[in-house]
Amino acid sequence: MSKKNLFNKKFNKSVLSITKRIESFFNFFKENFSYKKNFSRNLNAIDKRIFFTIAIIVIAITGYFLSPSFFDKNKIKAELENQILDQYNLKVKFDATLKYGLFPKPHFYSKDTIIYYETSEVAKSNNAKVFISISNFFSSNKIKIKNLIFKKTDFKINSLTYNFFINLLTEKKSTHEINFIDSKLFYLDQNKDMIFFAILKNLNFLYKDDLLQKFNSKLDIFNIPVNLKVEHNSFEKKFFTEINSHPLRLNIKGDSNYNKKKLNGQLDFAVINKNNKINYRLENNSLIFNINDNKFTGDINIKPFFLSSKLKFYQIDLKKIFKNDSILINFLKSEILNNNNLNAKINVSTNTFKDVNFLDKINFNIILDEGEIIIKDLNTTFKDSVIINLNDTQLIIDNNKLKFAGYVSLDFIDVNNFYAHYQINRNYRKNIKKINFGFLLNLDDKFIEIDNLKVNGNINQNLETFLNKFNSNREDIFNKIILRNSIKNFLKNF
Repeated sequence: MSKKNLFNKKFNKSVLSITKRIESFFNFFKENFSYKKNFSRNLNAIDKRIFFTIAIIVIAITGYFLSPSFFDKNKIKAELENQILDQYNLKVKFDATLKYGLFPKPHFYSKDTIIYYETSEVAKSNNAKVFISISNFFSSNKIKIKNLIFKKTDFKINSLTYNFFINLLTEKKSTHEINFIDSKLFYLDQNKDMIFFAILKNLNFLYKDDLLQKFNSKLDIFNIPVNLKVEHNSFEKKFFTEINSHPLRLNIKGDSNYNKKKLNGQLDFAVINKNNKINYRLENNSLIFNINDNKFTGDINIKPFFLSSKLKFYQIDLKKIFKNDSILINFLKSEILNNNNLNAKINVSTNTFKDVNFLDKINFNIILDEGEIIIKDLNTTFKDSVIINLNDTQLIIDNNKLKFAGYVSLDFIDVNNFYAHYQINRNYRKNIKKINFGFLLNLDDKFIEIDNLKVNGNINQNLETFLNKFNSNREDIFNKIILRNSIKNFLKNF
């Protein structure tokens, strides 16, 4: 009996324990199920509040950044023009279709923008962008300009407006940049004919501090890439300039000082590892310069333009100067010098021409006058035997080919010495005192045509026949053997 009661007690405890565990499980499930349901309901409510908050913030930010697009166009246009003039010393006129853009940064842009220097129009930009500060977009009066970018700008500069770039460098007040990208520069004369042309890949005006401003540029002149850097120190009144051109192997560095009346300085000029120094002074619209202790001197009047200079060389390499791809040939063929308002007189003297023997010191003048390029008064002496004089030799550009047309005068001092140099048989030696003839030298095709030949003032029929054959053959006179044989045949025919 006692054993049976003991068993019943243990059984009841076990059942009670199981029942409590089952009840505990269902209570746990119920509580947790109810919590998740409330959590999900609360989470949905929180998600909606976050969504609406984010939406309001996005709408507010977007509305803030788009607010400049709702400004009065005439009012914001006038405000931007005034700020640019005040901060950059740059007078611009935006077109009526000034628009607002948000990307990549907030800016206003204009397709047709006119740039002025004083009262003259100096440039027109096809794509001008004015980037603005994001600090205050609530009022057009509180818009602040950051950087300026002008793309595809055509500059038309003349003698009255060439100070435009200098003033932009020296008078700029803003701490931000001005960039001119993919632009062109045309330098015009008084009749608006082009004298000078350059492709401006990039012109960048930088502000460094209160006293120092910088200008960097990449440009092409006659298809030759050139890098130009200028620094202006307003406190010391100094300019530092550096010019580099890898194809020309050119490097120029210089410092200049200025005041209200004049500018003067020195340039260290390196070409193909040859160094020179140029001293210059700009005063009263006249640029005076000299190189290497007056071996190269000049005086350029800017208003009106007139160049007067003296060039002194020990030796001139004609082959290098007149090769097809030389800088001088490309420059002459561009016909920039054939301008009616470009006037100059350049005196050139050299001890000799390279690879041209037996010539004494050579002097001549290069004259630019009313669109023509003329070589005057070229004189030298050949082996103390004959005086050579070329007068009024004109440079001609015909179908992109370079030609020289002029007259030659040969005055014989010792004709027998001349005959001996060319080993002329004594039977062919005549008493020659003077030879005159006209010529047309085709530099690209390397031949010469001769006419109006006179010996001692007379025309010789045998020589006329010889010249007709010589002109028709068009032989390469730059070949020393051909030239020598031609001269010998000429003397034999005479």
